[in-house]
Amino acid sequence: MRLTRFLAIGVLAGGLVACGADQDQGSSSVQQRPSPSATPKVAIVAEGELRRPATVPAEANIFGAGHREPPAPGGGGPGLLPTRWRLPEGADRVVTFPKAIGRVTPIVDRAGENGPRGDGAGPTDVSSYGGISGIVHRHNGMFLVGVFLTDDPALRPPPRRLDFTRRERFHALAPRIAQTFLVGDGSGRSFRVPARATRLFLGFADGYLYKGFPGWYGNNDGELSVTVDMASG
Repeated sequence: MRLTRFLAIGVLAGGLVACGADQDQGSSSVQQRPSPSATPKVAIVAEGELRRPATVPAEANIFGAGHREPPAPGGGGPGLLPTRWRLPEGADRVVTFPKAIGRVTPIVDRAGENGPRGDGAGPTDVSSYGGISGIVHRHNGMFLVGVFLTDDPALRPPPRRLDFTRRERFHALAPRIAQTFLVGDGSGRSFRVPARATRLFLGFADGYLYKGFPGWYGNNDGELSVTVDMASG
């Protein structure tokens, strides 16, 4: 894993994908997911540097953004804290992702691998938790996601969940603080930074069969290498 000079503390295969049910939607899945790895993951904080590649492991739990430990209310292992970037101050800031490469899997040795764009299957319907919004995409799973935060913890209630089922081909997006958004491979996409945001986090939105409360990071594997750039007016 390539960390910066700042800090280092650290799809489907046989009908199986990673993830339970949303708070306001019942679970329709009866598939079973293998038990997570018995070896606990160390909560590593990886801090990236703008314009230089940084590692985002498959276990990076986007709901751990702004926390000391990643949560797993849905069971299956909390994984690791998401990779974070400190954002310079400025007006009209826009973040882009010039490069995102690598392979990840939601079930090590059991499911196929996919790149940052996701498995193209899903479906993803992960609930909000701890002030961070969940995310919906009914035709994709295990895709790279991001969230902007201030220097303060995310406040409750969280912003509404974004649904990318029919809006994946966007070119520009202006997410709110603590509102999880789809990054994918970043190609052709730009993201307006909220005015008060000071930090960007990247990771994955996982759960039992990609549904319900966050969790099931314990049997993820692989990693992405992601480059973040920012321009301001």
